[in-house]
Amino acid sequence: MTALFPRQTAHAFAETRVSRAWDAGRGRPARFGAVGRFVAAIGVGIREHLRRQQVMNELSQLTDRELADIGITRNDIGQIFTPEFVAQRRFERGA
Repeated sequence: MTALFPRQTAHAFAETRVSRAWDAGRGRPARFGAVGRFVAAIGVGIREHLRRQQVMNELSQLTDRELADIGITRNDIGQIFTPEFVAQRRFERGA
């Protein structure tokens, strides 16, 4: 269930992923610098958006009973990636 409630915002996640990939020297020439990091960040953001859409689509296909089993309602589906929802869930779980 932790996959539904990421610890970072999408922006922070993208910055971390881009920085790690860039620092690891994955064959990207240094001359691309900030432009390359910007393009990479856009790619990471798009992939993250698509992953979140997939999660939301899969949750939408569950029955109300199945959603209740994992502790959310149908109204929660659109909010599962918001920082407020994540904070509330952590508070409820005592984490």
